[in-house]
Amino acid sequence: MRMKRIPQLFSFVLICLSPVPAFSQAVSIEAIPCPNPLPYESEVEGETYECHAVIVPENHDAPGDRTVELVSLRLKSTSLSPMPDPVVYLSGGPGSSALHELTLPTLFLNMQAMRQRRDVIFYDQRGTGHSQILTCGPFNAATGVVGELYPQVSIEELEAASSAVGMTLSLALCASGMGAVGVDMSQYNSVASARDVQAIVTALGYTGDYNLYGTSYGTRLALNALRSTPENVRAVILDGTVTPDTPNTALTSARIQEQYDSIFKACAASEYCNGNFPDLRNRFITTLKQLTEEPLVFDPPMVPHQLLRSRFTVIEQIEPSFFGGFGKITNDGAQGGFAAFLPFIIKALEERDTDALRKILGGPPPEENTQVAIVATPDDALVADDIFLAPSIDLILGYAERTSADTDSHLSDDWVEMIVNQFRERLEAGETQAEVIRDFVDFTLLPLGGTDRTVLEEFARSHLKPEAGAVSAALVNEMTRQDVRKTMWAIQDIAMVMSGAPERSGGIAFGILFGINCPEDIKHTPDQVAIDQIANAPYPGIFMQDVETYRNFRFACQFFPDRFSKDEMMSPVVSDKPALIFQEALDSQTNLSLGYKALETLANGVLLEWGSEGHVITGRSPDGCAGAIAAAFLDRPSSPPDFSCSKAPYYKIPWEKAAAKLE
Repeated sequence: MRMKRIPQLFSFVLICLSPVPAFSQAVSIEAIPCPNPLPYESEVEGETYECHAVIVPENHDAPGDRTVELVSLRLKSTSLSPMPDPVVYLSGGPGSSALHELTLPTLFLNMQAMRQRRDVIFYDQRGTGHSQILTCGPFNAATGVVGELYPQVSIEELEAASSAVGMTLSLALCASGMGAVGVDMSQYNSVASARDVQAIVTALGYTGDYNLYGTSYGTRLALNALRSTPENVRAVILDGTVTPDTPNTALTSARIQEQYDSIFKACAASEYCNGNFPDLRNRFITTLKQLTEEPLVFDPPMVPHQLLRSRFTVIEQIEPSFFGGFGKITNDGAQGGFAAFLPFIIKALEERDTDALRKILGGPPPEENTQVAIVATPDDALVADDIFLAPSIDLILGYAERTSADTDSHLSDDWVEMIVNQFRERLEAGETQAEVIRDFVDFTLLPLGGTDRTVLEEFARSHLKPEAGAVSAALVNEMTRQDVRKTMWAIQDIAMVMSGAPERSGGIAFGILFGINCPEDIKHTPDQVAIDQIANAPYPGIFMQDVETYRNFRFACQFFPDRFSKDEMMSPVVSDKPALIFQEALDSQTNLSLGYKALETLANGVLLEWGSEGHVITGRSPDGCAGAIAAAFLDRPSSPPDFSCSKAPYYKIPWEKAAAKLE
């Protein structure tokens, strides 16, 4: 199926979806138990931190219409008299959960110095985390429903389309499906989120200025706030910066190349590295050309080092594309991951020395005589009718197994378990799978209706048989508003699993990822930008995504609504607010040059490079250095802070340590 046929599917998909009732209410704030307790011994909910639900309009210009519930967590200052200007943390993605990011120990550590003076507020942006997440998994399942319920649509054709343009089909269905169930996707963007920040800060009782601490996409949101809601923004900290005027998604194609520039620059500045590996950049380019003509083959294939296995399960040969995955590991790992070994790898490739490469890149061989248990599939096992229905059917059938480890039971757990068991019983009774999954899709979309018990009652009336409906009514009747909220969170977890995320992982909400990137970036950036980026890259054959992938994204983006022009969203942000920029030299997601680009239009900005690290130093600085610098900046935004701790040996690529490990 060609992509141009995709729009013809939507009329069938959309009539399978039931609108989710949305209940309008005045903007308000409610103290709530946190979705999950912080995993730190020093933190006590209600004493050192607290959570709130802030209800804001979906459309800030139409406050009487649909609302969105935003969940926030406030880390209370350790000071007895904290400063009046809190810090608001803006998470990345777009689509990541700030409350989940706070559970990362190093990020939490780096918040502590700022917390000595002021409160730090984390919140899940609209459509992410616990703030009525917009995930695409349910709409993937809806594709199978169409094929089964409407014979004029061939399921074989849909499966072929999924194989050819899977991500495109998924995103297009997600965008159209959100609108079908009542979500106004034109209101899920950086401008609306900037206004959400204002609403949260005010609702929490602050009356003056506030500070913004953005990481990754959160930097773009912070810069948008400087443009659209600058009134009470006191200062911003940008970590892993990408500016609104950057064609970010298109540049993903070959952005990793700048990381290699940084490695070679660091090597040239090192007496040890440059002395042992002179002219390394040009040698690497020559090596890439040789590998293009003749890849280096491993016979037998190499079992990679444990740190490489996130990208390589086995290494059969090395060709230029290998260094795309290698660069991602460099971005992800502490002190540049394998960056310090790159000179040794290049030298071994020049000499075609596979033994040396096995020593550098290889891990222990698999244990001999390892027995792999083969689990026989029962003859009467339920088999899904197609690839679209299969993940939801597996989820339903395995639900009891996944939840059996939970020792605490709540009304919310009981209600969700009862509903999922109803779906399981219907499947096992032989009911048409598409009918069951159609109702299951409706179930997974319930959180989009808010935290009113009427949403649960309406679902039970329209989808359950009388006996099950009576059980549901009894459970819902006992629920408090918080019980309803917990029920919706539990359903969101199921929807995220349908999207391929590990359970309770805080994964990316793809509805938001593309709901923001499409109108703010991709739609305004032609394919030629990605083509030129790859064609002009200095290191041939190294890229993170090909042009065809970007072209597919652009096609899918036509189904996400526009609200702003290119000039409104992709113009440089000019501001004289104090700004501290952290930019990491080995970052393959938001390159070093992007930080300097932001600095050009921030009159009172200062930038600090972190030489040995990848994306977002706030989650990497193990000694709290990044947080200490940020805290000093917030205390005196008009004066450059002391950067001396960032010059410690840890923040340099450890060339000599790498050599010692290979001796």
